[in-house]
Amino acid sequence: MNKQERETLKGLFERPSIIGVIADVNEGKSMFLYHTLHTLSQEHNFSLYTYGLRLNSFGATQVYSVAEIENIRNSIIVVDELSSLFDMDNRKVKKQIENTLRLINHNNNILVLCGVPENFKKFISGKIDVLLYKKTTIADLINGCRVKNVLMNYKGYERGAEVLNLPKDKILLFDGLHYHMLDVPYYPQYDTKADNESILKSIRTTTKKQTKKEFIRVVN
Repeated sequence: MNKQERETLKGLFERPSIIGVIADVNEGKSMFLYHTLHTLSQEHNFSLYTYGLRLNSFGATQVYSVAEIENIRNSIIVVDELSSLFDMDNRKVKKQIENTLRLINHNNNILVLCGVPENFKKFISGKIDVLLYKKTTIADLINGCRVKNVLMNYKGYERGAEVLNLPKDKILLFDGLHYHMLDVPYYPQYDTKADNESILKSIRTTTKKQTKKEFIRVVN
């Protein structure tokens, strides 16, 4: 990421706002969040609250409820699992979510909401100020919502009929006026899946000659 890209990224955090990060499963959403926090921490101090991030880094305080978020002030709040915190299919909860989002500006916070395409319903996507996309399946976006409209308006070669096809080291930013393509470096220290055990285990193969020798040894 060059200096201009760093300044563009940091500029998103200069005033209260709601930022949406949209991508398919396992397309590097969390790595982008860690990259953003790493970049900000190089030059700035800030209060950070997180929900859903597996690594407790950058002096973050973990939160576990919407009520906690409503009491936070003058901070950056990162929600990595949007659908598990906000039950947007429950109409009774919808009003509470709207009130929570309305408090973001009032409490001088920046809220980063991260999720898969279908998480961004019409009412919540309409409240997002800044949109960032990694690889996204277009059919999974809600018809008529702002998150889909903004993506469909993008005419770069990366957007096909079915998929916004970005590599994991890229992210598409729409700041409300313009589109920007930013680099997302890989940080081994923030890769929470790097140590996952392989599901398929290798089987050691033997030649017929080896098998025959072992048979003779057993017989004798």
